[in-house]
Amino acid sequence: MNGTKDALRDIYVAFLCYELWMTLGWRDVLSRYRRSWLGSVWITLSMAIVAGVMGSLYSAIMQRPASEYIPYLTVGFIAWNMLSALITEGTQSFVSNSAAIKEIPVPNSVYIFRLIWRNTLIFGHNVVVYLLLLLIFQISPFPAVLLALPALVLILLNGMWIGLLFGLINARFRDFSQLVNNSMRLFFFVTPIIWHAELVSGLRGAFVYLNPFYYLIEVLRAPMLGSFPSTQVWTVALAITVVGWIVTLPVYTRWRRQIAYWV
Repeated sequence: MNGTKDALRDIYVAFLCYELWMTLGWRDVLSRYRRSWLGSVWITLSMAIVAGVMGSLYSAIMQRPASEYIPYLTVGFIAWNMLSALITEGTQSFVSNSAAIKEIPVPNSVYIFRLIWRNTLIFGHNVVVYLLLLLIFQISPFPAVLLALPALVLILLNGMWIGLLFGLINARFRDFSQLVNNSMRLFFFVTPIIWHAELVSGLRGAFVYLNPFYYLIEVLRAPMLGSFPSTQVWTVALAITVVGWIVTLPVYTRWRRQIAYWV
């Protein structure tokens, strides 16, 4: 029990170091586009190109009105990009900061907050495209959009335990990141991002209703498009969060002091 309290204290102290991880996260975003003319605007521009090109093409393939499909696809991509980045970059959260972990006396979870803040900033850049689509297609997401904030917090809480757990596992077994990266490519195609969940039925419905990514994306996408997520979506998303933390805390408590030796 004392070990768990120490682990929670580690996370709390890391949170109090917000000036450090917010600065590092912001520098991460800027460094990706250093010496480019547009800088971090490339994040927004890239999402706008995806929304325009893929949305126009796949709306015809899926036989859906562009005014309905393009916002659906774009918000799905925004949610997926954030979730997949939290997972794939989470596996590298400790390994990529190995030098700092060995030299700077701060809690290891500082680097998880750095990861979360970096991807929150990228999410903010992509939301600009979402706001433009609301104007272009005259979509009014209120009042459901108010649920997007708690949904975003829920995704970030999942990103926190994923970073702690996956980062620790990958620090010990470096093949783990390759396994996760390859799995995420597969999950992209079997998760309702490009296609709609109602298009599959019967046994194929398992790709939707047994897919945890569906619930974590839908809990954010639905309110951003003006719909209220179902009780099932909220329940499963909350269950994933709770179970994830229940699994992660004992593992992190037991092995967190070994991270500096593994990286």
